[in-house]
Amino acid sequence: MFKQTTTDSINNLGFKTFTPIQTAIFDAFDKHNHIIGLAPTGTGKTHAYLLPIIDRIDLDKKQVQAVICVPTNDLVVQVEKMAKDLNLGIDIKAYVSGKDRLRELEQLTNRQPQLVIATPGKLEDYAIKENKLKIHTANTFVLDEADMMLDLDFMTTLDQVFMAVKDARLLMFSATLPLGLDKFIKTYFGKAHTIDLKDPSVLNITHGLVLTKADSRDKDFLSLLKTFQPYICMIFVSKRELIDHVYDLLISAGYSAAKISGETKVKERSQIMANLRALKFTYLVSSDIASRGIDLEGVTHVINYELPYQLEFYIHRSGRTGRANRSGIVYTLYTNEQSRKIENIAKRGIEFKKFQLTEDGIKEVVKKFKGLSVEEVAAVRSVKKPTKVKPNYKKKNKALVDKAKRIARYGGSK
Repeated sequence: MFKQTTTDSINNLGFKTFTPIQTAIFDAFDKHNHIIGLAPTGTGKTHAYLLPIIDRIDLDKKQVQAVICVPTNDLVVQVEKMAKDLNLGIDIKAYVSGKDRLRELEQLTNRQPQLVIATPGKLEDYAIKENKLKIHTANTFVLDEADMMLDLDFMTTLDQVFMAVKDARLLMFSATLPLGLDKFIKTYFGKAHTIDLKDPSVLNITHGLVLTKADSRDKDFLSLLKTFQPYICMIFVSKRELIDHVYDLLISAGYSAAKISGETKVKERSQIMANLRALKFTYLVSSDIASRGIDLEGVTHVINYELPYQLEFYIHRSGRTGRANRSGIVYTLYTNEQSRKIENIAKRGIEFKKFQLTEDGIKEVVKKFKGLSVEEVAAVRSVKKPTKVKPNYKKKNKALVDKAKRIARYGGSK
């Protein structure tokens, strides 16, 4: 599958098994030109494309051979680290905001990296506007977290980038497949091999709903925090102005917390993430936009202080926990008026459980079925509904249900 040097590096990193998306991409990599990989956040998509790409880079060719495009500076840094950790002697260059732009452009006059990792904006600047980064020589172009790049600014920039790599094979990865992305795929990928493993139920995550009201949200939020002890807990809001509000709630209640917003500078974000990994903080407050690209191991809990505006973001939020086959819990504070939103999220493969805050903590709300015992409910659910409508099918089905209840209640075959 891989060269011996790559295999040795993989073993040195402690890989014992590969995830389903990794196995599928490895198998398809040399069989198909354009590939689309759909899988939940936290299932190993980065290594799925990174390993085969790096394995096939020709060290003797001093030119751009592969380009990885991601939506945020944080992701650029993360992918760069994962690539360099393989230690295979490849010339890797990551382009992020905050670096000496003129110096980087001058360096490109004398040296072209073999693997480029950058945001669309940096690729547009260095490769299109300045024509210093020669991405047209790339044989592989990866677009990761594609569903996070559907706004107008990203799409306008990507138009130019795709034209510059029109001869490269294209790989795209995403956690969800919103309608806008479907149109994007038809435009740029044409006929592509699709690997669809995006069912979020494959992750070991409990999705809990906690009913609240507008005037008691803060009180319920703080009560919820008292019910568990996280390793790391991420808290999401939808409005930027609420980041400070929720952060202040945490600090006032004595919790060790950090916050990031779209205004947080790259260097400061990096320091915050380093402190979280060092467990100097336990709680991180963020909006959806600010959280793009955060890859933080050890997140045991996610709290949605409020539901996201775009329902696809629920998948991204919840995918911050339950990573690498670990378990996780997501609690969402919602109001009765948001029941329709919850139903729409559930249609995306999320199985919700309802929880209630009590003086003794938090407990799951178990739906009662007309006074039936747990055993009787299980028995009723075990009765298969008829797939075809036949005469008296309702009466026959009711008889089967009644029989199942009697067996559960009294035993035997009464």
